Amino acid sequence: MLRSTVRTALHKLGIAQAARAFHPGCRILVYHRFGEDHARLAAHCEHIRKYYRPVSMRQVVESLRGGLPLPNSAVAITIDDGYRDFLLHAAPVFLQYEISVTVFVITGFIDRALWPWWDQVTYMFRRTRRTGISFSGREVVISGDILRVIDGVTRGLKRLPRRERDARIAELQQRLEVELPKDAPSEYEPLSWDDARELSAAGVEFGGHTRTHPILSCESDEAELRDEIAGSKQRLDEQLGVPSLHFAYPNGTPADYDERTVSVVKESGFVSGVTVGRKFIGRGADCFRLARLDVDPSLPQGHLVDSLAGLR
Repeated sequence: MLRSTVRTALHKLGIAQAARAFHPGCRILVYHRFGEDHARLAAHCEHIRKYYRPVSMRQVVESLRGGLPLPNSAVAITIDDGYRDFLLHAAPVFLQYEISVTVFVITGFIDRALWPWWDQVTYMFRRTRRTGISFSGREVVISGDILRVIDGVTRGLKRLPRRERDARIAELQQRLEVELPKDAPSEYEPLSWDDARELSAAGVEFGGHTRTHPILSCESDEAELRDEIAGSKQRLDEQLGVPSLHFAYPNGTPADYDERTVSVVKESGFVSGVTVGRKFIGRGADCFRLARLDVDPSLPQGHLVDSLAGLR
């Protein structure tokens, strides 16, 4: 409560305005999921329109490659993974405010060949009747804060090579005694290719986010690495009829991609690669290591305000 009171007082004194002036560089935001309450996202768009200058990822890259300079306090909006809630609850809001958006999709997800493994873990824990299991050499108590339990398990699985992680999830399914549906349930539904084409025609830009969302630095097989990256671009280009230009590294921390990964992204025909991190984009930034600020409309508005101002 004390921290919240102090933060409120500082905002009344104009700290956010001062921070914006001190950090004139471009911000790239990344969203993932959207709820039915459109008012929260509309509040984000109102704030961005009032204090910042929305730009597209295409403008960001063209500027970094010697084109027109970006306006001070430029903001680019990106969305990761390709859930259908973007179409239902976010695209109408961004279009209403005339804010450009780039959506990075897992092409295997859009193809209905898979649904994200972290959603599978969440689905199983929310439906199991077990109160505890032995998993990965430790006891997991399934009670109390279930979100904390899920977070702990997914953190342990995140950096495993894909095949090992798939085996662990199969083990988890057996121990939790929950049947996993082949297709993503409605709460985890992906966009369809028809949805993507409709959005593309409305001005939404699409980029690659691999075929299956592995941690690319953990992929030792060169052919699989190329298939994940170049294969995602090929699928996007075939389905949308326009070249996909931008790529998002899954998870996106410095440990999740390496020089080999960046080389394949370049060779595949992408012109940029986005990561995650608390950095703003200035002149001379590396187009294949563009940091993004993670935001979520379900969090208090102050989280967006502080993130954009550089106070987080």
